Amino acid sequence: MINQEQMDNNWKELMSIIDKYFEGEQKENILKLHSDFEDEYKTAPASGRPNYHNCFKGGYLDHVLHVIKNSLMIKKQYEMNGVKVIHSDSDVVLAAMFHDLGKLGDGTQPYYKYQTDEWRRKKLNEWYTHNKDLDFMTVHDRALWLLSKYHIDVNPHVYKAILCADGLFDPAAETYFRSYVDTRHVLGSIVHFGDWLSTICEKQTWMQSEEAVSYTHLTLPTICSV
Repeated sequence: MINQEQMDNNWKELMSIIDKYFEGEQKENILKLHSDFEDEYKTAPASGRPNYHNCFKGGYLDHVLHVIKNSLMIKKQYEMNGVKVIHSDSDVVLAAMFHDLGKLGDGTQPYYKYQTDEWRRKKLNEWYTHNKDLDFMTVHDRALWLLSKYHIDVNPHVYKAILCADGLFDPAAETYFRSYVDTRHVLGSIVHFGDWLSTICEKQTWMQSEEAVSYTHLTLPTICSV
């Protein structure tokens, strides 16, 4: 869990990242999206159950910052291992920043709603539930739709990296990861590994916390987060 001060600091950090890596019309459009979704950014969880990851108020933004930092670190690891990465830091940040954007809803309806059914909260560990009033889209499809709506241009590599953020755990991404041609373009792998590393660390932080001790009936952490 994080407190209000940490939530506010996370928001300031995200604004600093945008200021550092983007400019011109792209920056203006990115800031417009964040302004419109500020409440969702500050309050949305990253998942609906505590044994997934960052299932708490402000967990989404906290997760996004982890993915940005870890993706930039993984890009450096590729380079240290002799890979000539063709993707700029700005592209890494752009894909990492928006890889789960669909979890903020569509601007009129949130993706998650607080679970008010105490039985489901206690027996199923369902702290948040998917909003049935939100038109169905996959998280990544909604992310790309929102980017289009706000006229935030992305190149094909960023587009595919967002689609591939869940790696081979998502059947829709399998074609890209198994494509010989795409092995030259590692942005999808960078963002996927950044997301996976962040998710595992967030899960472990929760499972090792004192708070988790009172939830000994939780199942072991799963790879999939919803």
